[in-house]
Amino acid sequence: MMTKSLLTACTFALLSFSAAHAANSEAAASTTAAPVSVTTTADTHDKIGPSIDLYDKVLAGYTDTWTYSFRANCEARVTVDGDGDTDLDLYIYDENNNLIAKDDDSTDYCICTWTPKWTGTFKIKIVNRGNVYNRYHLMIP
Repeated sequence: MMTKSLLTACTFALLSFSAAHAANSEAAASTTAAPVSVTTTADTHDKIGPSIDLYDKVLAGYTDTWTYSFRANCEARVTVDGDGDTDLDLYIYDENNNLIAKDDDSTDYCICTWTPKWTGTFKIKIVNRGNVYNRYHLMIP
């Protein structure tokens, strides 16, 4: 299993945002990831952390898993826009590992919107269903 660190630990502590990328084979362990671009803003009326606007890639057949905290009773939205090369699916899980929302159609443009019943940390899983990597744009407004 491989973990791909996107930013330094200090930056993640400041952003209250973390990422872990799971690898499913030894071949992926030798793959070098491209740099990640992250832009944040301080608007926090509907979530715990800042707005997220980042670019990354998910390898063929792999899942990128992100964690993010949202506020109770405020609409939450996560958008993923891929590069068009493969099908991406988006799944949102609560801290008890219950599936909260999903977008698993046959495109690489995904939107999940829900209203959390409690303030907490949610897992954002981006699954690449294709045979090549997909460069995606993850947005949490």
